[in-house]
Amino acid sequence: MKFDALVLAGGGSRCLWQAGFYDVLANADRLALREVSCVSAGSCIAAMVFSDTMHEGLRYFKEITGKNPRNFYPERLLSGERPLPHFAMYRDTLLHTLDEDALGRLHRGPVIRVAIARAPARLGPRAAVAVGFGLYTLEKVLKNPVHPALGRAAGFRAEFIPMSSCATPDALADLILASSCTPPLTPIQFRDGSAALDGGLVDNVPVDALSASCADVLVLVTRRYRELPRRAGCTYVQPSERIAIDKWDYSNPQGLQDAFDLGRRDGEAFMRANTRRS
Repeated sequence: MKFDALVLAGGGSRCLWQAGFYDVLANADRLALREVSCVSAGSCIAAMVFSDTMHEGLRYFKEITGKNPRNFYPERLLSGERPLPHFAMYRDTLLHTLDEDALGRLHRGPVIRVAIARAPARLGPRAAVAVGFGLYTLEKVLKNPVHPALGRAAGFRAEFIPMSSCATPDALADLILASSCTPPLTPIQFRDGSAALDGGLVDNVPVDALSASCADVLVLVTRRYRELPRRAGCTYVQPSERIAIDKWDYSNPQGLQDAFDLGRRDGEAFMRANTRRS
């Protein structure tokens, strides 16, 4: 069996596990992808693996995180700078890695849809951040579901934007950063005049972005769950152990490599298990 669709959940730095897992399956010719749906840092991984820039992206991100000793610089507030380095480092990595050639390869690849969250009209941008991330955190603590429901119940909705709509590397970076928008770690992002927040506020595992014609879907989540959903045509895979790096740890290059390496080991184990079944 070859998978014809791929879903990449969010998870910040933990998403490098997905890159390692994908690397193994792609090299084993187990993928015949027509569609990809992704959210937050999963959209960064999608852009890099489908433009053949993942290894350079990881190398560069490890380089700059190795030069960043902390994730918070309160002294910068005195000069009016952002005390959190994440947004600048994220954008720098995207623009370093995803150039015009990479964008061209993305346009020639499978359909890749990126999820962003839109808030209900009654909420301004700051209120949307407070309500959206408050509900997301509450639901994660109480239930830790694979597919959250509180954000959607409160009126947040997902919007899926194809990467092929991005005409320039800057536009692609803007889209990925909008899908990853998590104030105060990033500034509030805007698209078409309204706030665009992390798509995980609606669903951190955006299976619903795929068309009904996708028959064999590989879903890569980045946290461990007590139970994974059973959904016709979908194969959910989680890390074999908790990924040690925090999703917004931008000061730990070894943790990034460890997440990627765990993904490779889990991909190899997945291949062995599925070879025995076939």
